[in-house]
Amino acid sequence: MLPTDHLAKADRRPAVIDTPLGTVGFSVTLGADALPAEPDALWYLPNGSQLHRWGHRTATVDLLIGSIDVPAWDGGAPVPVWAAIWQVQARAKVPGLVVSAELTDLPADAYGGQDSGECLAAVSVETERFMVSIGGPDAELLAMQAADGRLMPTSWARPLRNGTSEYGVRYTDPARVAWHLPGLTNAEVARLCIATAWCPHDDERPAAWFAVDIPLDTAYHHLITDPA
Repeated sequence: MLPTDHLAKADRRPAVIDTPLGTVGFSVTLGADALPAEPDALWYLPNGSQLHRWGHRTATVDLLIGSIDVPAWDGGAPVPVWAAIWQVQARAKVPGLVVSAELTDLPADAYGGQDSGECLAAVSVETERFMVSIGGPDAELLAMQAADGRLMPTSWARPLRNGTSEYGVRYTDPARVAWHLPGLTNAEVARLCIATAWCPHDDERPAAWFAVDIPLDTAYHHLITDPA
């Protein structure tokens, strides 16, 4: 994903996002193998973004993650947004791929679940004080991205477009969303952006939900841009 020669190496630790309503964690499964929470290597970019890397016998998995500064959808007060861009580069056949994000350690009064929109797969959790949303591309957008062939293999377009139960997005209440994706052949690459945002609870301004609907290219630009 990025050259690491100029990056500062750090002690390995799981990639998590702390929010007002709990902790967002991630998991990746290649075929039948779940990657450990702790990566094999971790680097910091000058702007504070983190590059996590796992080595598997079938693929190299990178996670570029960090806080990004994007304007609020309605021009109002900005909200905290974190972007997590996953890249899986196959070195051999990968029979299938699952990437998931989940908000855990929820307070007792929290409630939520699936909160999807047009081209957006999302879950949201709320209390009387806060709202947290996690989102990424839905099955329709995944199929379009595959047809384009830039973010994922073109061979994925048909199985994703067919909407079978095997592939697509699945939800687990109250706050887990998982992307079930087809397999990869040697040298194929897949990229997926998952965003997390939070804001004060306001039914008339669900700013966190709008904030997670962010293109991968926009998130990547913010994650790699050096501080002014």
